[in-house]
Amino acid sequence: MKTFIKLGFIAILITTSIHSQQSQKLDSLLQTIKNQANDTLKVKNLQEVFKSYLYNNPKLALEYAEKGLKLSKKLNYKKGIARNYYNLGVYYSNTRQKDSTLTNYNKAAGIYEELKSSEGKILVNSGLAIFELDRGNFDKALSITDELITMLTTTVSDSSALAHAYGFKGSVNIQKGNYQIALNQILKQVKILEKLNNPIMLADAYNNLAGVELTNENFESSIDYNLKALPIYKAQNDTFYQAAVYNDLGMAYYSMGDFENAETNLNRSLQLSQQLNNINLEATVLANLGNTYTKKGDYNKALEFGTQSLELVQNIGRKNKIVESLNGLGMTYSAMGKEDKALEYYDKVVVLSDTIGNKFFLSLGYKERATSYALLNNYKFAYDNLKQHLIIKDSIYNDTKSQQIGELRTIYDTEKKEQQIQFQKNEIELLSTKNKVNNLQRLILGLGFAIALITAYAYYQRNKRNKLAKEKAEVDLEFKTKELTTHALHLAKKNEVLNDLKQKAKVLKQDANADPGYQMLIQTINFDLQDDANWKNFSKYFEEVHKGFNEKAQKQFPNITKNDLRLMALLKMNLSSKEIANILNISHAGIKKARQRLRKKMEIDSNTSLEATVIAI
Repeated sequence: MKTFIKLGFIAILITTSIHSQQSQKLDSLLQTIKNQANDTLKVKNLQEVFKSYLYNNPKLALEYAEKGLKLSKKLNYKKGIARNYYNLGVYYSNTRQKDSTLTNYNKAAGIYEELKSSEGKILVNSGLAIFELDRGNFDKALSITDELITMLTTTVSDSSALAHAYGFKGSVNIQKGNYQIALNQILKQVKILEKLNNPIMLADAYNNLAGVELTNENFESSIDYNLKALPIYKAQNDTFYQAAVYNDLGMAYYSMGDFENAETNLNRSLQLSQQLNNINLEATVLANLGNTYTKKGDYNKALEFGTQSLELVQNIGRKNKIVESLNGLGMTYSAMGKEDKALEYYDKVVVLSDTIGNKFFLSLGYKERATSYALLNNYKFAYDNLKQHLIIKDSIYNDTKSQQIGELRTIYDTEKKEQQIQFQKNEIELLSTKNKVNNLQRLILGLGFAIALITAYAYYQRNKRNKLAKEKAEVDLEFKTKELTTHALHLAKKNEVLNDLKQKAKVLKQDANADPGYQMLIQTINFDLQDDANWKNFSKYFEEVHKGFNEKAQKQFPNITKNDLRLMALLKMNLSSKEIANILNISHAGIKKARQRLRKKMEIDSNTSLEATVIAI
């Protein structure tokens, strides 16, 4: 269930039970309006009828908004005029008529400004934020929402509207891919909602948190949040969101390798989505079930559900969903050992992903094709596809890195702005308190307080500048540390992929009676694994975070070599032995020997931790 809420943040879904209650209320309102005098109360009732019709009969909603505007003008009821201009803006926004939307919102804003109504300004700005989001202007929507949050924090006290503003900001950041910011905003929303009696809003917030945690691969947290949302949706008879939650639970369990629980929850979601006749959700769940049955080895069911999903998304033209379904079917055929058939689907994945600019599935398509070609003894195509996979994966990594830089900067700017808002709020509260003091007391106390305030303010400003400078330095260091870790893990994963393909090539080389082509493939992979360019980039990031580490290490331990410094750098980052082995391209046994040699050169006994010694440098 989603309801009209205070100050204009409007949601869309209405359950059957609530719809029945609203129908009874609407019939009563319509009967009242017929016999009602032309007064301000009738204007308010016309407003209620507009809200009732907005999402199930928009043309009638428009008719009642115009009736409300006409009557308000006749009565010279300015608040009613402004509200009905706003209603017309909502209607035109929903029907995507840009000019009419802005014209009516601006008229409403002008009258609310004349009336000095902060609530009215918040109402219009909330509509504008939704309008900009619908047009894909994410930054504009966020800018308007930030203004709303400032007003709701300093001028107008409305916890419900503030919770919606934080939730809306979180939703926009999810669409932008700023998941850390989204998580921060939605947690603020939850903190407010847990004190209010609005269960459906709280359930939506839990569901949003679960989605962010699922994207961030925090699967257990995602499950916990959705299990908090699910009973609320059941109590409110919200079938659509029950189905969505069951699908999300299924994917979290799937990602954890718990395919039994994944199957159970996805089947529940499928049953509800089919009851609702919601084709988008049904197609998504069918594709997820297909992938789950592939993992369980039930290939007949996997092909059945995967094919049904593909047919549905092809009928509605959802290209990103088509790519997902094609890839799922390719993986099923590959798991069955039918690589020729799998390639038919992977070829379509690559072509369509490239057409719509979906880098994730384009990279994945090349990777799966590389594996299939290798299993079909077509080593040249296998290597060509692997190279393309790595190129696009590097591109995705660079995009992600840029996104993280922007996100960290935004978090820093937001925290700084919130500090300024809090200071402004404190000043307003201080002025409000001072106004309650009588004139004599204000005169006597004001002089002394002013001096103290100036002194305290100067001290505060100095501390604030120092604190902000320190926080900026901490944010910069934290970002560089994350960037270094991301680069190291990316390097480890890349080498792991290359080594996996190298091992497959060795096996295939034996099966092909020493075909020289496989040896060429192995030599090319070895060349990539030994490429020093990746290590140079890593060393640059490492030096930015751990300045002077190499110089200190060599001064303290003169016998260490360049290779020893590489191992020490990775130990300094507290990486696992597997990750270190992948980065250095040596075996697990080789890592043990390297650690022993390093201990000997550093003259460390067996009772002393090598990691602790390196970290302390």
